[in-house]
Amino acid sequence: LGWYCRQFPNAKTKSEVKYGECTPCYMTLPESDIAEIKLLFPNVKLVFLARDLIDRAWSALLMELRNAVRGVEVGKFSINDKTDQRHLDQMDKESNPNNYDDDYFLERLQHSTHRVRSDYTTGLRRWLKYFDKDQLLIVNYNQISENPKLVLEKICSHIGVESKILLDKLSDDELKTRKNTAVGSTKDKPIRPSLRKKMEKYLGPFATDFNSLLEELG
Repeated sequence: LGWYCRQFPNAKTKSEVKYGECTPCYMTLPESDIAEIKLLFPNVKLVFLARDLIDRAWSALLMELRNAVRGVEVGKFSINDKTDQRHLDQMDKESNPNNYDDDYFLERLQHSTHRVRSDYTTGLRRWLKYFDKDQLLIVNYNQISENPKLVLEKICSHIGVESKILLDKLSDDELKTRKNTAVGSTKDKPIRPSLRKKMEKYLGPFATDFNSLLEELG
């Protein structure tokens, strides 16, 4: 993790600048990587945005579908897309979730790529094995849209940043602006009722485990 460490040049000093990054991939890290992060940054502050399991899984499935149609390997979530607009429009039609049955999405949901990311409890327990629970802030994802100022205040307080300075620079419109949202035929596509019931059944145990962990953490 030498390269990783160099991305946070002043992390071990008393610099007023706070360094960090965000990616859901942290939830999938093996213990060996977490142990090394602990060694490099023992006082790091962790923030976990807990999204409704079904909504998170559906969003990930749609993103994977869009990328798969564009030629991205199944299980991957990135692409350097240089396709012309005409082909993009055609691929957009092919990535319409209505063209795929429930079995397709359930099979993908059970793939390790999605299963690991749905298991909040196992992922968080790996981190809590090396970091104190006071270093971890769990935020309800829904609060980002319901009360973005409150979320920023919580996170700023957790990482040791004065929230007023930040909030004074952000307008209400900026706080309400959605970033990195879906596009094309998958944008705002609801889950059909038959699929939702099957997803609820599969993801139910993960939700139960996560609720138990929240109670345990207080």
